[in-house]
Amino acid sequence: MTAAPDERPRSRDDVLPAAASQCFACGDDNPIGLHLDDIRREGEEVHATLRPRTDYQGYPGVLHGGISATALDEVMGWSAILLAGIWAATATMEVRYRAQIPVDQALALVAGISAGAGRRRVRAWARLLLPDGRVGVEATGLLVALPEPMASRARELYGPLV
Repeated sequence: MTAAPDERPRSRDDVLPAAASQCFACGDDNPIGLHLDDIRREGEEVHATLRPRTDYQGYPGVLHGGISATALDEVMGWSAILLAGIWAATATMEVRYRAQIPVDQALALVAGISAGAGRRRVRAWARLLLPDGRVGVEATGLLVALPEPMASRARELYGPLV
């Protein structure tokens, strides 16, 4: 069951306690993590910021494609949490690389639900934007609800999503 729009959490910090800080993509305390910043719901979209470090480059000055894909995967996951109220994991993901992504500038991420969310499945989309606002990388994916023991553990650790 999805959460009523006004009851949904608004940000990562509304869902995850400070102790849940080791996530590779969004954890603040993971020393090798991406440290996605300011993950939040704005209307029917999820927004975040990626501040890539040079050790995430593929070619000199260019963000590695796998890091871009990881960031997109993460914000799609947050769209399931913050928009649909579902603890979910990515089942399938298609990524389209449109431009080289610089490693020396803050980058915006935006994601959303592309079709009505069910109780067990969410179709989502995400975009990594270049500093000038153009789409550098985009993805679509199918996210499925976590198995009940894992979802139950998430609720126990982090609380309910509504």
